[in-house]
Amino acid sequence: MNNNIQHPLFGISPKLWYQLLINNDGFDPSFFPRVFFISMTSFWTMPFRAMFNLRYKRAIKKSSLTGPPIFIIGHWRSGTTYLQELLSHDPQFCHVSLWHTMVPSCFPILDPFKKGLSTYLPTTRPMDNMEVAADGVYEEEAGMAVIYPYSFFHCFHFPRNAEKQYASAIHFDGLSKQEIDEWKKQYLFFLKTVSYMNPQKTLLLKNPANTARIKSILELFPDARFIHIYRNPYKVFFSTMKMRTRVLDVLALQKSKKEDIKRHVFNDYTQLMKSFFKQKELIPEKQFYEIKYESFVKDPLKQVQKMYDHFGISGFSSAMTPMKGYLESKKNYKVNVYNIDEKLVQKIKKHWGFTIEKWEYDVPK
Repeated sequence: MNNNIQHPLFGISPKLWYQLLINNDGFDPSFFPRVFFISMTSFWTMPFRAMFNLRYKRAIKKSSLTGPPIFIIGHWRSGTTYLQELLSHDPQFCHVSLWHTMVPSCFPILDPFKKGLSTYLPTTRPMDNMEVAADGVYEEEAGMAVIYPYSFFHCFHFPRNAEKQYASAIHFDGLSKQEIDEWKKQYLFFLKTVSYMNPQKTLLLKNPANTARIKSILELFPDARFIHIYRNPYKVFFSTMKMRTRVLDVLALQKSKKEDIKRHVFNDYTQLMKSFFKQKELIPEKQFYEIKYESFVKDPLKQVQKMYDHFGISGFSSAMTPMKGYLESKKNYKVNVYNIDEKLVQKIKKHWGFTIEKWEYDVPK
């Protein structure tokens, strides 16, 4: 499917789609093919959303999660996906998939059509070319963009309104208590739907946006466990810049400027991490585990075993074989290499020095 047409807002309702366009200053004419595609598919999926509500909604509302969910948090490009993909090979866990985020309001109904509809999904991630499958791990934030007007992914859909979307979606700035409660309601129901379709399995979730939502998550799941992974901030900057630029090429409905992207990356990281350090204290010690990305990639299984021991999770020995298979499949993966400009290094140090010093990182060679 042509990238000028395919779009992950495939399963959005017409009402929410109209609301998004009004609230975010519409779209630029050059992106009309994407807008037309979203508009048509939003109407096409209407009967399936109605069928889902009739068949599943009541039962899912009454359902409970299997054990406390595990939340992998950390700034974008810090290794959250790699960590989740490895852990997802433990059969006791279930996860939000790319397919779930495409049609979060009716994927149980549309499962028989998944193979055909998957042609609308990308086969690789635009930011790093890692393979991605319909059933592969994905962040639930993308699904929230389809069912709620505030999501980090709307920063990519409507880059002219990125600052406001970021503040509203992640920090709930400017939102009323009613709007925040509605976010919690929608988020909980989405996760319950995934859990309902994966009985007796524990939710393993990865969503960098949740790094600054710890208070709200604990209000929903008091026993939730958090794994925070962090990485050299210099590398995070360059990788995030590349990620945002490439994702905008695929998802944007408005034009953007490189200088705006750079400003957003600097400001968003600062806000996210400062909010995390403040909220981190709310997590009971036994429910929190922190890992350094560089230590993780050096010996992933050793780090995972420590993690299991900390949380008291059983089953590591039986999960080792599939985890080893996954690591073997990724052994030839090459990380991105960046040309580091001295002026930019100084700017990163100026803005992000609070994490660089805290975690004792040097400028990468």
